[in-house]
This record gives sequence, C-alpha cells and structure tokens, in this order.
Amino acid sequence: MGKMEDGTIIEGEHNITKSPQKVNEVFYKKEPQISNELLEVIQEADLIILSMGSLFTSVIPNLLSKDIINTIDNSNAKIIYCCNLFTQPGETEDFKVSDHVKTLNKYLGKRKINYVIANTGEIDEKLALKYATDEQKDPIILDKIQTEKLNTKVITDNLVFIKKNTEERKKVFRHNYLKLGFLINTIALDYEYMLK
Repeated sequence: MGKMEDGTIIEGEHNITKSPQKVNEVFYKKEPQISNELLEVIQEADLIILSMGSLFTSVIPNLLSKDIINTIDNSNAKIIYCCNLFTQPGETEDFKVSDHVKTLNKYLGKRKINYVIANTGEIDEKLALKYATDEQKDPIILDKIQTEKLNTKVITDNLVFIKKNTEERKKVFRHNYLKLGFLINTIALDYEYMLK
C-alpha cells in the first residue's frame, strides 16, 4: 500500500508506480508472515545488503516486517546500501544519496545503514539526456558530507557500465557488478584501507 503526497492510498506496486502523485510512505495491509528460515539467515549473516531498485516499491517492502526489523536489530551484520545510479519518477525525484539513506533509515529499527556504495563515474551526457527525456530519470547526486553526517561510511567508485540492449537496439546504464562485488567483499573482510 502506498500513501501518496496528497494523502490518497493506492494498493499494489504497479498502481503506486503509475500514479502521478509522489509516494510519501509504503506499508502492508496486514503484518506479513515471515518464515523462521529467513529470520535465521538474517541472524547469521555477515552483511545485510539493501540493493539497487525502486526504493519505495522494491527495497523498502523488505523492511516492513516487525520480525525482520527485530532480527536485524539483534544481528551483528554490517548494513550496506548500494545506491541507484538514477532517480525514479514518483518515488525519488530530486533525491540525493543522503535522501535515500535517510528514507531507508526511517524504515529500519535501532540499527541504521553502516555503509553506502555510490557512483562517482561520469554519466554520458547524450545517454543521460535520453533517460531524462524518455523516462524522467536523472543521475543521483552524491552529497558526501550530508551522507556522512548520518553516521554512514561512504564508499565511492566509477560504477557506471553501459550495456547494449540488442533486443531494443539501445544502450542502457547498469552498475559495474564486478566493481560492486569487489567493494562489498572488501567491506565484508574489513579491508578499510582499500576503500580510501
């Protein structure tokens, strides 16, 4: 369920993303049932990774369970957020990296995001203009100082990878998954010196 900026309630991910209104918050009609196996996996994890994707309709719904939040609060796992490359209309227009972190922290419990991985690579201007025109998406701005004020360590790199989509005959932006994987493993292994 999505509560929009005008106060209306919309049901369903598809309907929320198609609404011209901006999302203020998301919630479930009733408390979701979570399997014990999932809670055990979270409890034993070394890392909890909040990945790229639609912030309100793909990432946050995983944090809308009291059982999951309580388990995260009682775990020793580092919490990492891999920030998107672009904003999303209706969900994160004008959001900077710190806005993403603040929003996720609002849905987390006592424990908050320890690390955010953000892009510092250049976005090709022509392709960025096409994204802005066709999809109303803009590159996310890294406001490092504001993000660090949230007690979050900021890990940056050129994470831009341009993939050729042969079916649609167009180029699309993607995260460089090899670099992203390296950075995540570096955090997992506590190799702080490699992240500077």
